[in-house]
Amino acid sequence: MIEFDSRFSKSYSTAYRWFVATGVVVVMLIFFLAFNFFNALTDNQLDAREQFLNKQVELAAKEIQNKFETTYEDLIFFVNNLEPWTYERGGNEELAFEMRARRIFNNHRNILDTLIVSFPNKTVSFHFDEKNNFNKSILDSEDFILESRSSKIKFENPSKGVEIIGIFNLDRFLGDELGNYYLGLSSEKLLYRNGELFGLYEYLPRPGYKILPSTSEKLDKDVKNGLRGGYQGFLINEIEGKQFEAIIFQYPFNLYPLEDTLSVVFIQDKRIATAGIYSTYFYLLIGLMFLLLLVILILYRFIKNARISNEILKENSEKIKGLFKQQSLLLQESKGFIYFQDSQRKMTSVSSEVKDVLGYEADGFRTSFHKYISKEDLNRLNSVITDSIEKRLDNFSIEFDFLHKNGEWLRVRVFEKLFFDDQGQFTGNVGICTDCNDRYLSEQELLKSNNRLVSVLKSLPDIIFIYSNEGVFLDYFVQDDSLLISSAQDSMGKTIMEILPEPLNHKIMEGFEKARKTGKLETIEFEAISRSGKKIYETRLFKLDEERMISIARDITGQKLWEKGLQEAMESAELSNRAKSEFLANMSHEIRTPMNGLLGIIGLMEKTELSKNQKEFLQVIKDSGQSLSGIINDILDYSKIESGMMKLEGSVFHFKKEVEKILKIFTALIQEKNIKLKYQFGPLMPEYIELDKEKLGQILFNLIGNAIKFTPRDGEISIQMFGEAFLESNVILHFSITDSGIGIPKDKIDSLIEPFVQVDGSATREYRGTGLGLAISNKLIELMGGELKIESKEGKGSTFSFNIFGKVWTEEEHVLDSSSSIEEEDFIWEQMAKSYPMSILLVEDNETNLKFMKMLMKELGYEVTIANNGLEAVNFVKDRDFDLIFMDIQMPKMNGLEATKIIKGLETKRNIPIVGLSANAFQDDINEAIATGMDSYIAKPVQVKDIALIIKKYFESKIKKEVN
Repeated sequence: MIEFDSRFSKSYSTAYRWFVATGVVVVMLIFFLAFNFFNALTDNQLDAREQFLNKQVELAAKEIQNKFETTYEDLIFFVNNLEPWTYERGGNEELAFEMRARRIFNNHRNILDTLIVSFPNKTVSFHFDEKNNFNKSILDSEDFILESRSSKIKFENPSKGVEIIGIFNLDRFLGDELGNYYLGLSSEKLLYRNGELFGLYEYLPRPGYKILPSTSEKLDKDVKNGLRGGYQGFLINEIEGKQFEAIIFQYPFNLYPLEDTLSVVFIQDKRIATAGIYSTYFYLLIGLMFLLLLVILILYRFIKNARISNEILKENSEKIKGLFKQQSLLLQESKGFIYFQDSQRKMTSVSSEVKDVLGYEADGFRTSFHKYISKEDLNRLNSVITDSIEKRLDNFSIEFDFLHKNGEWLRVRVFEKLFFDDQGQFTGNVGICTDCNDRYLSEQELLKSNNRLVSVLKSLPDIIFIYSNEGVFLDYFVQDDSLLISSAQDSMGKTIMEILPEPLNHKIMEGFEKARKTGKLETIEFEAISRSGKKIYETRLFKLDEERMISIARDITGQKLWEKGLQEAMESAELSNRAKSEFLANMSHEIRTPMNGLLGIIGLMEKTELSKNQKEFLQVIKDSGQSLSGIINDILDYSKIESGMMKLEGSVFHFKKEVEKILKIFTALIQEKNIKLKYQFGPLMPEYIELDKEKLGQILFNLIGNAIKFTPRDGEISIQMFGEAFLESNVILHFSITDSGIGIPKDKIDSLIEPFVQVDGSATREYRGTGLGLAISNKLIELMGGELKIESKEGKGSTFSFNIFGKVWTEEEHVLDSSSSIEEEDFIWEQMAKSYPMSILLVEDNETNLKFMKMLMKELGYEVTIANNGLEAVNFVKDRDFDLIFMDIQMPKMNGLEATKIIKGLETKRNIPIVGLSANAFQDDINEAIATGMDSYIAKPVQVKDIALIIKKYFESKIKKEVN
């Protein structure tokens, strides 16, 4: 029993020791496996994170560089396409320029802060304010305050004398770009700039990070050499005062033409990157008591994590593949390929893009590329390579010709980065070969162009001299030496002050210094005694380049004599024009005066009892008189336009109602001819608009009237109107009037807008008229900033279209025209003296008009006092009281204007309303009358209703004053 127990105890002890030993071995094995597995998983996690950061930092750097290069190229293109006369011409040229400037801002908003454009005569600044408004400013000079976070780049176009200064907000741009990348928790996006690291706070780079020297030295060296790099080291967050170990990746970039040393730096806190792994294995160690279960769990997690890692690796591989594809696309776009060479200058590999550039397969090109370079270029290339290796240069670039597979020589540019070991021995290089054939051919063409320019300069009749900045003669291009003050050859090496006589030398030198300092063209006219006699010269001084000045002088003696003759001719024409205006004014008065009596008497006769024949005869006389009045108005209107006396008088009115009011005028004529008239208001037509209502009405009246006149019975007329927004509250109004009339021959269209021209000019023509309607309409359209276009086809009809400019008003802000016309509602004016009693003085010297006015006043029920001239009128006013005065303008002894001044100067009589009655219909005559003191003005011929409404107006005004 004891033996059994001893054997059992021994067996149990052996089993226990075996079990314990086995357990210890298993535990040690698990610890060993766990430790190695942990390291492997940690390395895998860090590798994946490093690959991710490496690719992200490359993408960010390339994206920043590409966007800045795009902005730079757009500004180069912009300045090369500017014209120096943009603000001299104004109008559409100025508008087009400002729209292009705005597009530049819209395309590069996060980079560009301010754009300053300098023309020869003006400097303009553009920027967006805090409210996102696009602002334009005119600067007195190029002086401005540059913010600390901004950089300035100047773009010049010396040939046109224009330049652009772009102010770039690099901090905002870099902050915005880096803010587009999400790296995950505990990651930071930094910017290396000129030896400092900047962190990203609120999308703006600010200092705050520092790498310990052991790592920063290597990073600095790689960035300065233009090499990307990955590191592990310690960083200090100076803002939070923390130090941590991090994974660091950087990719350098440059912002040409800025000279800053730049690199994008992405970092990841190494502890946080592996924090999940520590947590996992902490629970693993606690669970050792559940050894078998833990082993299973570890195996399960290992399999699962391996699967996830494989998926991540697969995903990263796809990304890497995509990046390589993007790199290939970039090389294809830039027409280049990459190659690698060893220390013996043997090409070890070359990218497949070589076939796109030179036409060769990669393998064949790698072994025999020397054959495709000419012997001269190959010797030059080897010399540059040898020299660069001996001098331990980091890189070099060279241009030479490569033989394309198609047999043509292609210009290429080679850039090579050289590598050396710690002992300074050359170990190999990587190179980029790009096709620069187009640029090379352009440069060669430019060289030829320069040579041609020199040939042209030598053949020009102008006197051309080139100087140093000190005014020393360096070169010349002169065809006729007799035009010079002294020999051109003798001037070389001497100064302007030495060669030119006083005081001319001081005048020229003053302009020379001004042109040199400002960089602007200076033009000087002067007289001098040349070898061929006294001459007048015009010379232009401007900068040729930073070291030289140039002057171009021309003999303008003949031109000055011609200008003097032209000036005398212009003065003679102005005298003739004034004489014509005076004649038209007199003609207006002399014709309108009898017309006033004629049309006025006709109006009164219409109120009498007449037979049918008498009414017909009277209507013929009335129509003829109104037609003659219309012809006179057309002639006077065209004369005012031609002499520049026609001015625009803007007012705010309801657009659609005004157009419909004009259309109603033609209602009877349209019905008589059974014409189908359609009109439509298109999009963007404003409700209220500010422009010259009367001029627009005159244009539409003429064009619609023409369309009705030339459209046969049962024809059609279509009127289309639409608006086009222009610069905020402005609008361009487009009108189109189409008829189905007789049409216009093609060879007659251009001459229709000439005065007194008609399609059928014969005495037997069917359609009558002065031929001034279209000419006046065309001039008015041009005065309102538009253009008249005529399209027509004989027998099919015509289309008259035009556009004018106006200002849009909303219903809330529109203001009624203060010069609103007198209320014209119908009222009974016969014997109106009973309802509107007034004491009236009539001042008139013409017998016909006097008879008409007496009859008119009698029809209204008034007994008026008559004065035959201004002197009598003044005497009557002094002795008697009147409620209203009708005053003619042109009278003997004392005219109406002088009489008005005297009456308005009388203390007790100054409030008597004075209404001017005159055949002078020019606006200047009306303005002069109102300025003299007249309260209203009626141009002859007058209508009975006009007189009645004036009397009614001033009677009601008198009653108001008495009540108050």
